[in-house]
This record gives sequence, C-alpha cells and structure tokens, in this order.
Amino acid sequence: MASSINSNNIDGTFPIAGQDNDSQGFRDNFTNVKTNFTNAKAEIEDLQSKAILKSALTGTTLANSGGGAVISDFQTKDMSETRLAKGTTSGAVTINYAEGPYQTVTTSGAVTINYAEGPYQTVTTSGNISLAFSNFSASGTLSKVRVEITIATVTHTVTLPSSVTLGANTLQGMVNATKVITFDATGTYILEFSTDDAGTTVAVNDLSRTRTKQDIRSISTATDHGQAGDVAGMLVVDSTNIYICTGAFDGSTVIWKKVALATIS
Repeated sequence: MASSINSNNIDGTFPIAGQDNDSQGFRDNFTNVKTNFTNAKAEIEDLQSKAILKSALTGTTLANSGGGAVISDFQTKDMSETRLAKGTTSGAVTINYAEGPYQTVTTSGAVTINYAEGPYQTVTTSGNISLAFSNFSASGTLSKVRVEITIATVTHTVTLPSSVTLGANTLQGMVNATKVITFDATGTYILEFSTDDAGTTVAVNDLSRTRTKQDIRSISTATDHGQAGDVAGMLVVDSTNIYICTGAFDGSTVIWKKVALATIS
C-alpha cells in the first residue's frame, strides 16, 4: 500500500522571517501536520496488528499468527519445532496444533489429534488408545501430522479412525476391519497421517517400521492361526522355514503356511 502521509503539503518555508505572515499559513501547516500524524498512527497500528515479529512489542504479547496467509518463495534456515509436554491424563485428550508441533501426553482412552495444534504430536500409552483428528486444513490443501506413540506395554492397542484408508492394510499389526493396531514390542513408533480433502480420506505411513511384517521368530503348529494384526502377505523367517500368512487373523482359521529351507545346489 502507498502511505497516506504527505510531507509535501507542509510549507517548510513558512513563516518567512522579517515580515508579517498570514495566520492562515500557520493554520494550514498545523492542519496538515495533524492529518499526517493521524495517518501515521493508523498505518503504524495496522502494521502492529498484521506484522510478523521476532519479539513482542512493548506492552504486548507476541502472537505471530499468519491467519492462513500464503508464504511463498522463501528460503528457511535453522528452523525448529516446538515440543509441548501435556502431562499424564486419561479419557479424551485434545492435541491443539496452535500449542506447538511436537507434543507429549501419557494417556488411555480417546485422543483427538488436532491439526491446528502442530504437525508433530506425541502420545505415551497407559492403556488402549483411539485416535481422532480435527482441524485439518481446507480441502485442496495438504495437511500432514506425525504422531509419535510410545507403547508402554504390548497389551496396549491403538485404534485409528475409519477415515484412515490409504496404506492402513499394510501396517504391521493392523486389523484393517477394526483399524486396531497391536505391537510386538514396547517402544516408540511414529505414524504420519496426511490428507488433501480435510480429513475425509486419510493416508498413513509408518516411519519407524517396514510396511510388511518381516521379522525372525518361531512359529509352532500351536500358532498356525496367527495372532491379532496378522494379514495376508506377511512373512516370517527362522533358521529352518519361511512362513507365509495367507489370510487375516480371526482367531480360529489356519492362516500361516511354511516352506522348508533347503541348501542351494
């Protein structure tokens, strides 16, 4: 915008020394000075309300909200993300993106992943948890959030929302029909969720494990029906056999078959 301050409407040569000067010249200059001060005040206050600042102005609290404005053609350097510990709780937990992109909470029950609270959020289980999303950006824009989940015990499960359909069926430990994930071991797992239609359809990517379950453990005839989370296509290898999962775990159907290893000759 062009400034409304006009320095040209003030007569710097008035009054003229050594002669009588018309008082109208004083009034004109004073009026124009006042108008310029008024315009300056309005423009400064407009900047104060809209500018992105590196520290708070005197007497104010820093609130650098871009209000959804587009930032383009920038080069960033030495950037970091905020980490917020939300404490230990149970029940429904709202993860507010506005509070920072990296958040921690110890919880059981329902957990709402609020995109407006940040793109990196963490959860430590104290029981089974179910995730929900809120405040994804508008359809036609990409929203992406990473959820770091610390599994305190392997009996704890994570239930994903029904909207998570892309990539869910190949997650380790996932029962796609129920969206329940079980874990073979305690530890920290990072799931990345993304959507370009405001959360109607959500894709998931496991950043800490491979897509298909390929590990080394023994399978006896007593476990040929598998375990929760087993789906067709999973592979397990031990010293004598390759085991192939041929179906989804239901608790009773035999879904694991094996092929004996032989020497290559």
